[in-house]
Amino acid sequence: MFKRYGKDAAAYDPESKQRGSIFFKLSSAVIGIVVITLILSSIISIFAIKRVHSFTEKINTGFANGAADLSEAAMIADLEDQVGDQLSEKIAYVNEAVNSYMDDAVFLQSYMNDIYKNADNYHPLQVSDVSMDMAGKLSLYKLLANKDIRYEEGVKEEAEYAANIVKLFKPLKHVNSEYVDLYVATETGVLISYDDFAEIAAAAEESERFYEFRSRDWYRQAKNDREIRFISRYVDSFIKGNVTTCAIPFYDGKGDFAGCVGMDIYTDNLYQTMVNSNISDNMEAYVVESSGRILASKDMEEGTADTSFPGIEELKSKLDSKGTDETVIYTVDDNDGKCYIGASYIRHTDWIFVVKAPMESYTRAATEIRSDIGNSIAVISKNFDMTIQQVINHCLVIFAFLLVLASVFSAIHSLKVIKPVRCLEKDVLRFSKGDLSHRSKVDTRDEIGDLARSFNGMAASIQQYMETIKIVTAKEERIATELSMAKDIQTSLLPNNFPAFPDRQDFDIYASMDPAKVVGGDFYDFFLVDEDHLAIVMADVSGKGVPASLFMAVAKTLIKTHAYIEDSPEKIFSFVNKVICENNQDDMFVTAWLGILDLKTGLVKAVNAGHEYPAMMLPGKGFSLYKDVHTVPVGCMDGISFKQYEFMLPPGSKLYLYTDGVTEATNKEEKLFGTDRMMEALNKVYDKTPEEILSFMKKSINDFVGEAPQFDDFTMLCVQFNGISTQKGGES
Repeated sequence: MFKRYGKDAAAYDPESKQRGSIFFKLSSAVIGIVVITLILSSIISIFAIKRVHSFTEKINTGFANGAADLSEAAMIADLEDQVGDQLSEKIAYVNEAVNSYMDDAVFLQSYMNDIYKNADNYHPLQVSDVSMDMAGKLSLYKLLANKDIRYEEGVKEEAEYAANIVKLFKPLKHVNSEYVDLYVATETGVLISYDDFAEIAAAAEESERFYEFRSRDWYRQAKNDREIRFISRYVDSFIKGNVTTCAIPFYDGKGDFAGCVGMDIYTDNLYQTMVNSNISDNMEAYVVESSGRILASKDMEEGTADTSFPGIEELKSKLDSKGTDETVIYTVDDNDGKCYIGASYIRHTDWIFVVKAPMESYTRAATEIRSDIGNSIAVISKNFDMTIQQVINHCLVIFAFLLVLASVFSAIHSLKVIKPVRCLEKDVLRFSKGDLSHRSKVDTRDEIGDLARSFNGMAASIQQYMETIKIVTAKEERIATELSMAKDIQTSLLPNNFPAFPDRQDFDIYASMDPAKVVGGDFYDFFLVDEDHLAIVMADVSGKGVPASLFMAVAKTLIKTHAYIEDSPEKIFSFVNKVICENNQDDMFVTAWLGILDLKTGLVKAVNAGHEYPAMMLPGKGFSLYKDVHTVPVGCMDGISFKQYEFMLPPGSKLYLYTDGVTEATNKEEKLFGTDRMMEALNKVYDKTPEEILSFMKKSINDFVGEAPQFDDFTMLCVQFNGISTQKGGES
């Protein structure tokens, strides 16, 4: 039976008595023609039908295979895109998490360095010995490395000053439940810990209540490498759980190693989010150590014995050949057949994130299309052969009875039979050349009509499939357009018309922002509070992307609005901090520097809320860091006070502000641009205008980073104070 397509085909019954056939058409043509003419015309007709049949079958088979190959190639390309998208999304997620841990660690390191360099600014805090009274409660207590250490004189004094770090431990522990234990370990052998596991140490005998942390991997590696280190997942005997330790060294006033700040982080939530969240059903995700040990896999249960990832050496070889921040996608053959493997190193760790997708599960649809089209062609070909055989059999019967009958009439009818076949042949050729909207108009009520309707149905299915592909492509382009609009909106929120104050000669200002993603969390602002006071803001919101950009808009609006009410940066930040903390469900915060410059005197009132040190250039001198007083970032906790300070900008001075994206810009060799390179670049153009300085700084950063991807926003602002004597109409 032939499958019918279209309105007329649905109304047509192939078993109807009204249905004509080649047999009846030829039999009516044979009447009245001579036997020789009948034989010749019949042979010509049958030959033509077979020729068209062979040609049509060949074209249909080739087109079917081509369509199936095209579908399979499109599905494989889509699979590669999905593997790449999954890899990019997860790597961005975990790098954001790792960067968050690193930011906190660097923040703690900076605080400890300051304690050791400026001890006079801090009061010693008594640290208790561990006891069972602390069981189950967040407590600050100390442990000694071994029994030979005497907690007296210098050791005791150092520990009590170092205990001031608890002022940061408490808010960090409060806002991040993944931090299991926060501690400071000094080279003199004292460990000051802030956690709720005191009973583990307190339960030990007094003679055994020691912890020789200086022999631990986290301490030794951070000390020897002189940089932040992550220790892969392990079951900690003290905390009793799967943790990753993040350790960073700190130094005394002479720059000598003084100890390490450590953070024990629960890793199960991070790992499981990476391998389970938004992973396609047909894909598998893994977090693997460079040794091959699988740290987490899709639906992996807690307590599962460690297993090794197959093919780890090949995987590392491909990754190492691409570079630390690069991703690789390749195919392998294993027990699941041919699979796509996508992988990338996780920055600052020896972890590898792997996505595995079996190719067969994605190309099954193309295989089924190939099979269905092949079966349809086989059925059509079989019916065509049966029809031709019927024609031959009927002709033989007619030959026996109509030897003397022949006429031109038979030839005319034979041509009528051949004509729709040739039309169908042309229709197939036109469709095979790419005109997918073309349909055959052959509508005879015989086998040729059946073949034409089958062809039209197959053509409609293929055209619909291609339209579906176009719709998917258009949807992806629309998403990209909307993100571009979001970037334009964010840019419009910042002052970006320069010169900003063309009628003012007493100062000059210029700023720029380069987001790591389409939209970012850095922002700057500057505006005249009144004719004699200029407010300057430089800030960095925690996080990246759209959430950070929305938080940035709120913080910027609050700062600017309240600056017109209060003339004190301390009061402005206190108000903004209170408003943000009232509804900060995502625990976001912003590091910010706010200064109000008196354009008559050059006096600057400022507050630094956990932001980078500004760089200042005095007349006749180069740029140098101004190490001002730091307080915690805005939004960390309610009720905190911000320390305001003042300094003078003589006429001819410049002030350079920036976010950590400048100093932490990283090249392919994992080296940071750093503060030293920044200062060196600034002092090459210290006598230039603010716009020229920022243009040179951006070029210096881009030349250093090269082709390495940008992982963080970097924003800069430079203001030059000329003094009231340069104002139009002003006096010296």
